[in-house]
Amino acid sequence: MAKVVEMLYEGKLEPMRLTGKSNAEMRRMENLIERHLNKLKDVLDDETKETFDKYAECMNEYVFLISEQAFCDGFCMGARILSEAVSGAEQLL
Repeated sequence: MAKVVEMLYEGKLEPMRLTGKSNAEMRRMENLIERHLNKLKDVLDDETKETFDKYAECMNEYVFLISEQAFCDGFCMGARILSEAVSGAEQLL
């Protein structure tokens, strides 16, 4: 089961293919991030750029890990809700 959740998160299964693509707020934030990143890189010297690039790489990995965990937690919560709904339906019969 955990492998299926990982595959869903990694986009190897179709549900992740279009995540956020139609979300205007996410697109706006991505544009802002890119614009500010480019401005920042324009004013940094080479040594500072190297340090910043390492920091950004760590932050990207951290965000990925948080997102993956949130996805897995949400999936498990959904499975629990479904389980309770099925159990509740059986009690009504």
